[in-house]
Amino acid sequence: MENSKQEIKKAVILCAGRGTRMMPYTKSQPKEMLPVQTTPLLQLIVEQVIEAGVKEIFIVISDSKECIINHFNGMYPDIKISYAKQLKMEGTGPATMIAKDFIKNDPFLLIFPDELMLEQNPYKVLIDDFKEHQTSVLSSYKIPLEVAYRYGIIIPKEGNEIEGIIEKPKTNPPSNFASLGTYVLVPEVLNFIREHKDDEGEICIVDAINKLPKLRHVELTGKRFDLGNPLGFAQATTYATYKAIPEFKDWLKDLIKE
Repeated sequence: MENSKQEIKKAVILCAGRGTRMMPYTKSQPKEMLPVQTTPLLQLIVEQVIEAGVKEIFIVISDSKECIINHFNGMYPDIKISYAKQLKMEGTGPATMIAKDFIKNDPFLLIFPDELMLEQNPYKVLIDDFKEHQTSVLSSYKIPLEVAYRYGIIIPKEGNEIEGIIEKPKTNPPSNFASLGTYVLVPEVLNFIREHKDDEGEICIVDAINKLPKLRHVELTGKRFDLGNPLGFAQATTYATYKAIPEFKDWLKDLIKE
């Protein structure tokens, strides 16, 4: 009898970063709670995760981000949201390991909340791909080759199968697909997180992902916003307001004419 296929019911969201590019706001508030129009970024992501079918969410925060717990308290009674603190900023590898007891032996969705996709649910795309192929899969987005040095770039193999990710290649990028920092991973990835620090003194989860024997990518095609910087937040808020408030379109036209 064929084994039943695994489904994704768990998500880990890494929110312990310092948000230095969004200073001075992030001196007192988490970057993840910056509003996109009138809704905090993290709430938009959590709602997309729930819409994709996830039932349990584990959020890794830092010591200064307890307002995240207060914000979500009682908001989704049918969803289990739990938290843990990353006290040492040693990278995304150790941050993911904090969720080890939550992950157990289950495949899981791993999210860096630096990207927002509108008009497409990126988490559902990944979960659907995993359900069909039962293989770790990451999201990608087509970019111009000349900006590949800013991203982790997909190393293609055959079809949607890939060799892994190369971080910010300075020359000769292997493709024009950027990894967007959202993955569905098998729990074995935790076995590959090693105490090897990169040039910035951090242990990166991408190094562990690259050791997985099977890895795929799926291209996202929605409206993508890079929320790791002020421009991305401004663009996301402008777009969300444009879609939500018809009068805003006329105001924008008048502003452009000035």
